[in-house]
Parts: sequence; C-alpha cells; structure tokens
Amino acid sequence: MRIPPLAAQLDPITVSVIQHRLTAIVEEMGEAMLRTSYSQILNSSRDFSTALCDDEGHLVAQAEHIPVHIGALPWAVRAVVETFDGRIEPGDVYLLNDPYHGGSHLPDVTAFVPVFVGDRVAFWSVNRAHHSDIGGSTHGAYNAKATEIW
Repeated sequence: MRIPPLAAQLDPITVSVIQHRLTAIVEEMGEAMLRTSYSQILNSSRDFSTALCDDEGHLVAQAEHIPVHIGALPWAVRAVVETFDGRIEPGDVYLLNDPYHGGSHLPDVTAFVPVFVGDRVAFWSVNRAHHSDIGGSTHGAYNAKATEIW
C-alpha cells in the first residue's frame, strides 16, 4: 500500500494553523526576553533571536529578530545533538558560542532547551543573544587585529 506524502495528507487550513501557532511560540519567546533581560543590548537593541528546530536541527519556526543569528542555528543544534547524543534529558539546557560549531561569533551565546514528547526529543527551543563582553583582548569582544578566536 502506497502512503501519500505528508503534504498531500494535510489541508491548507491545518498547515496555516500549525504555522501560525509555531510562529506565535517563538514570538512569545522573544517577548519574554524583552521583558526579563537586564542588558540594554537585549531589551533596547533587541540583539537576540528565538527559534524552534526539529530533533535533527532543521529550522521549524523563527521570530523576526536578527536574521544572521538564525542562519547558523541548524549547525549549532546538530553540534549539540552529536556531542550529547544519548545523554539528553528533560530539564537540560545547553550553551554554545563556538563559531566552528554553528555559533555566529563569540559574543552571541546560544541556549538550547530540548522539548520532549514522551521519552524522545521532538523539538529544540533556541535563543541566541549577544552578550556585551565575554572576554577577549579588547572591550566588547571585538578585535579587528585578531587572527584567531583564542
């Protein structure tokens, strides 16, 4: 028996409802960031992004924040999944800022929270936010003369 592709099984109204619900979730994540952050970079400049990815790291929904943040998120989620494969538990939070593993640059710190359905990861809730000074040889963590990230 041939099973039709998923696209053929879903009607446009159902697709639209799901799309808008997922978008509302990431927009609410962004509103929570604005209301709870103490950093002027986050609550005034809005230098952060929120997204949902599936269990393999594919982008499912994103809010309208900083597009450059979102481009590398699939690689970042995959880096976390590959590094912690078999050890991901409910309640875990992972942090990443490594540009070689899906980070955009060192001051952008990404928090990943796995969303479980039953005993498996169904989605990743992702927030990438710019931190004003996380170290480095110059203030603001920007050094035009740098030749490597260490």
